[in-house]
Amino acid sequence: MQNEEIRRALETIATLMEIDGEEHYRVLAYQRAAEAVSALGHPVSEVGDLRELPHVGPTTAEAIRELAEDRTPQILAELQERIPPGLVEVTRLPGVGPRTAGRLWRELGITSVEELAALKEGSIAGLKGFGRKSEEKILQAARKYDAQERRMLLDEATVLADRMLEFLRGHPATDRAEVAGSLRRQKETIGDLDLVASSRDPQALADAFAGAPFVGEVLAHGPAKVFVKCAGVEIDLRIVRPEAFGSLLHHFTGGKAHNVALRERAVKMGFNISEYGLRRIGEDGEYEPAATEEEIYERLGLPYIPPELREDRGEIEAAERGELPELIQLSDIRGDLHVHTNYSDGQGTLESMAEAAIGLGYEYLAFCDHSQSLRVARGLPPERLLEKLAAVRRADERYGEIRLLCGAEVDILRDGTLDYEDALLAELDFVVASVHTAFGMPEEEMTERIVRAMHNPYVRTIGHPTGRILNHRDPYAVDVSRLIREARETNTALELNAYPDRLDLAVPYVREAVEAGVRITIDTDAHDERALGYMKFGVSQARRAWVSRESVINCLPLPEFERWLAAGK
Repeated sequence: MQNEEIRRALETIATLMEIDGEEHYRVLAYQRAAEAVSALGHPVSEVGDLRELPHVGPTTAEAIRELAEDRTPQILAELQERIPPGLVEVTRLPGVGPRTAGRLWRELGITSVEELAALKEGSIAGLKGFGRKSEEKILQAARKYDAQERRMLLDEATVLADRMLEFLRGHPATDRAEVAGSLRRQKETIGDLDLVASSRDPQALADAFAGAPFVGEVLAHGPAKVFVKCAGVEIDLRIVRPEAFGSLLHHFTGGKAHNVALRERAVKMGFNISEYGLRRIGEDGEYEPAATEEEIYERLGLPYIPPELREDRGEIEAAERGELPELIQLSDIRGDLHVHTNYSDGQGTLESMAEAAIGLGYEYLAFCDHSQSLRVARGLPPERLLEKLAAVRRADERYGEIRLLCGAEVDILRDGTLDYEDALLAELDFVVASVHTAFGMPEEEMTERIVRAMHNPYVRTIGHPTGRILNHRDPYAVDVSRLIREARETNTALELNAYPDRLDLAVPYVREAVEAGVRITIDTDAHDERALGYMKFGVSQARRAWVSRESVINCLPLPEFERWLAAGK
C-alpha cells in the first residue's frame, strides 16, 4: 500500500471503532496516525521506526507496518467481520456521524445508504434523541447520495496528483508534466484527475505510466492517452509533443464555459481553437500549436488569465479591458489568525506551532483555542484562558522572530451573546466568533444570532461563517448577504477558513464581500503544525474569488497589522 491508501485504511479503522462505540481516546489514536502518515513526504516503507512519527504509538505503528506490507491489521479484520462495510458510506452523509450510524444499525438494522434511503418516514423520528427535522435531513441526504460520486477534498486530490507528477517528471521521456482540470482551477472538491505531459517518446511514457505500481486498473492505453484508476480515482493522462503542450494544457484546464467563451472570441477573430492549437477559419492543414498558454491568450489579444479565474465569470471581458485583478499569492500572507493548540482540542503546543509558523516566514500568529461551552473540544474556562494568556506572553518574549497573539475562538450562543464576558474578551489580542451548535435554527434567527455577535466591539472576524463541512454537512440556513452588509457596517472581517473540508466562506460570497468593501481573514483553523500548510487552499479560493492582497487582513505587514488591531472597531 502507498501512503494515501494507508491513510484511508487508518481512517476506516477509526470510523469503524467509533461506530462500534469504542472509547474516544482509542479512536483518536488512529485518526492521529492517519494524519501522521498523510504528512509524510516519503513512503512509509522507508521509515525505520514508525513510533518516531508524531502521535504514533506501538499499536498504531504495528497497524501501519502491516498495511504497508499489504497485510490486514487484526483490528481492521475484526471490525470488518462484525460491522457492515456499508456503514462507512453512511457516515459520509451530511448530519450522520459514526455514532449516529451505529445507532441506525443497531436500532433499525441499517447497513447501507440504500437501506437508509428506503426507510419509511417516522422510523428515525421514533428513536430517542431524534426528531422529524433531523429525520428529514438524514433521509433527504441518503436519497440524493451516490457513493460513486463522492468527490475528493483539495488536500486529498493534491497529494494524489503530486504523486502522479513525481512519477511523470522523473521519467526520462518526459519533457513537461502538469495537472489540469478542476484541480488546476482549485475547485472546492475534485472528482477525477486530469494530467498533461509532453514528450518526444510518448509511447515509452504512456507504457511506463500504465505499468506504474500505483495503477490499479488500466481503462485505456495508447501513445496519446492513458486512462487508469488509482485508489478508486480515475486519472486521465494526455501526452503531446512539446511544441503543443500549451494548447493541450489550456484545453484540459477548462472550465468548460471559459473555453466556450474563448472559442467564440476566436471565431470572431477568424480562428478555430482546439486542444491542438489555432487555425485560420477556411484554411486547410494542421492547427498551429502553442508551447505555452500565454501564446494562446496573446494570439487572441488577451493577457494571460490565471487558471483559478477560468469559469466565464467576466474574466475574458476584464482581460480585454486590462482590468484583471492582481490576485493574492501565498507569499503575500504574513500570519495566521486562527490556530488551535493542546490547550483545547489541538495537538500542537504553543512552541511547536510558533516554530512551524516561523518556518513559513510568518510575522505573527494568533492562538485561538475554543471557548468554555464547547466541551467536546475541551473549551477553556476563564481561569484556564488566563493561564494560557500568561503562557503566550512568555512565549512571545522568547520568540523574537514572530509576534505571538493570545486570542480565542469564542462560541456564538443561540441568542447571539458570546461565550465569555466582555471584560475577559478585552484582555485578548484577537477574537474569532463562530457558530458550533444549534445548526438547525431558522434562517432569520441564525442571521440575527451572528449579526448580534458582529456588534460586539471585541469580535474581529466571524469564523467559518456558514458552518459547512464538505462531503459531510451542508451550510446552516443564513442570509450571507445580510452578514456582508453588517460586516461592512461594524468593521468586522469575515473568515475564509482554509481547512480543506470547510473552505468557508464559499467563493461567490467571498467575491461579494470584497466587492462590498468587507475585508477577510484567510485562516487555517490548524489543530497541528502540519495543518498550517493548508493556507495554500484558502489562498487558492481567494484567487478564485478575484481577491487581491489589499482585501486580506493577514496580508498586512506586522506594523500595519498592529495598528489595525489597536484601532479596534
